[in-house]
Amino acid sequence: MSSPNPEQTGPPLRALAMVLISLAILFAAIGALSLTGSDSEDTAAETTAAETTSAPSAAAPTAQVPAAQVPAGDATTSSAVPTTSAATTSVASADVEVRVLNNSNVSGLAAGTAETLTAEGFNVAGTGNFSEEQFAQTAVYYGTVAGEEQAAQSIATQLGVGAEPKPASLESTAGVVVIMTQ
Repeated sequence: MSSPNPEQTGPPLRALAMVLISLAILFAAIGALSLTGSDSEDTAAETTAAETTSAPSAAAPTAQVPAAQVPAGDATTSSAVPTTSAATTSVASADVEVRVLNNSNVSGLAAGTAETLTAEGFNVAGTGNFSEEQFAQTAVYYGTVAGEEQAAQSIATQLGVGAEPKPASLESTAGVVVIMTQ
């Protein structure tokens, strides 16, 4: 006799659907974790910046070494003036607080820049995101506090970008502000 339902040779469609749904849930969870993982990178960078705040004081004397390498012919008069200005610039840059803010969709951009500036002896006080306004290009912004303009110029030279006075949207942010857009 023939049976009304032929025998199935593969897995039931219901089992296959369950496997596909499970994979979709797994991929959605991985995607959600990757989106929330960017905050932990910024927190880790802030911890690293806080742990290395003693480094700028150690880096300041090192910055004076190149100024002492003046030719011996005019050692008394010429070397005294550059050494003093180099020391003043280094101390002013190390004392000014710097905040690095990400103004792009690139995750970890501010944290990476903050690590670079900390290694160069700058006092990075924090990192984060800035979404109140969209800036066209990366720039360093300074306020009216003594030493901020010098520090901003030094950071701008280090990063290869421009330094400008703070726009109205950044006036409430203390210290020098680096806005990263790329």
